[in-house]
Amino acid sequence: MSDKKKIWISIKGKTTQEDGPEDIVELITQGEIYKKRKSDYIIYDETQVSGLEGTTTTLKIDDNKIAIIRLGSTNSHMIFEKGKKNFNTYSTPYGDMSMMVYTKAIDINYNSDNNPTNIYVDYNIEIQGLASTRNVLNIEVKH
Repeated sequence: MSDKKKIWISIKGKTTQEDGPEDIVELITQGEIYKKRKSDYIIYDETQVSGLEGTTTTLKIDDNKIAIIRLGSTNSHMIFEKGKKNFNTYSTPYGDMSMMVYTKAIDINYNSDNNPTNIYVDYNIEIQGLASTRNVLNIEVKH
C-alpha cells in the first residue's frame, strides 16, 4: 500500500425524481487518496451539505467498477458497473431498505501518474419498488 496523499474533491450530484423536480448537491471537501493492490481509494468525510454529516465515504475505484461505501450516521455499500444491476441494503435511522442500482454509464479519467482525476457515473436507483430516481455523479479530484 502506498502512502495516503491529501487531495481536494469536487462532487456534483444531480438526482431527478421519476415525476418530480431535480435536486442538485455540490460539495468541495478535502480527502485522501491511496492505492492498494490494483485499486484506488478516495476517502472523505460527508458534511451537512450532503445531508450525511457524521458519515465517512470511501470510493474504491477499479478499471470500470466503482464501489461507494458509507459508514457512520448512514451505512450503505453501492456498486457501479456499466450495464449491471446491483442490489444493496441501505441502512437508515428508520430501518433498512432494499435498493437496486442500475449503472447506465461510467467514465474514469486518469492523469499521467495513473491517479483518477475525473469520475462520471450515470445510474438509476430504485428503493423497495417505491421510489425511482436517475442520478448523475461528477467527481473531480485535484492532486
